[in-house]
Amino acid sequence: MHALPRRAPLSPGTVPTPIARRAWFSQKRTRGSVSRMMKMGWLDHVRSAASLAVITLNLTFWVILLVVLGLAKAIAGPARPTVDRVLDGCYRAAIAVHDFWLRRVMGVRWQNPDLVLPRDELCLVLANHASWADILILQSAVARQGPLLKFLTKRELAYIPIFGIIFWAFDFPLLRRTTKAGEDEAARRAADAAALDAACDSVRRRPAALTIFAEGTRATPEKIASRGGPHRHLLKPRIGGFASLFSALEDDLVSIIDVTIVSPEHPALWPFLAGRLSPIEVRAERVPSSALPQGRDALAAWLDERWRAKDDAIERVRAAAATGLPA
Repeated sequence: MHALPRRAPLSPGTVPTPIARRAWFSQKRTRGSVSRMMKMGWLDHVRSAASLAVITLNLTFWVILLVVLGLAKAIAGPARPTVDRVLDGCYRAAIAVHDFWLRRVMGVRWQNPDLVLPRDELCLVLANHASWADILILQSAVARQGPLLKFLTKRELAYIPIFGIIFWAFDFPLLRRTTKAGEDEAARRAADAAALDAACDSVRRRPAALTIFAEGTRATPEKIASRGGPHRHLLKPRIGGFASLFSALEDDLVSIIDVTIVSPEHPALWPFLAGRLSPIEVRAERVPSSALPQGRDALAAWLDERWRAKDDAIERVRAAAATGLPA
């Protein structure tokens, strides 16, 4: 692992710009994340590898069933609701195995919110996104007892065999958020719009929780520092996917579930799998869809305000962890 360059000291008597100050402190936090990785002993790496192997084997087992059930769903006709219920059972069983291994065997600690959602509630889940650990945490917090999570997913991930079958069986919307060289931008946007329409039709038929990571990518310390956004621990949210789904589902949508994953340190996946992270808290607020403002600009302002609140919550917890004081 290459060493990070030393941070240049802030010159006495100078007032750094907000972006420079944020980059300086973010690099400090990045060093902390790298330090934790370097402090993981060989046994910790074995634990992480074991967790990854268990998760992979668990998904592989269920994917074999998903292939059969997915084909059956395509030809089931009147029996399709029955096939859907079996698929839902497979989804929750896979989550239960992950939960048991991570929490009972590995000792990974996170606190799920005191929020009970009906399994047949059509909702949108908004969440901050720092690492792949977020997906495991969200599934435990929401989908094990409540509605299934269907993630807005980058199309490129569908080429990973296990993921591709899961996306196909559960009708995950696959989006390509960037245009390739030589590709028509309008055609790319039209394809993404069609994928969103298909996802909306799917959840109208079989209610689920469409899940949006509005930042569009993982908010790593490096990305936060390089992009110079308004937040200390998050990337600026993008309104596009959220506004499109809210507009398309407005008449059927019951609620927005605003989820904040709060941790005293950056929740990197590898130490998470070993149970090496501090306890993670999952905070959730259920907002009736009727309470959201109308219009794209007003919706963008609402989303920005939500992200400021998330960033403040994470800052309080991390500042308290650094000083040893309660948050």
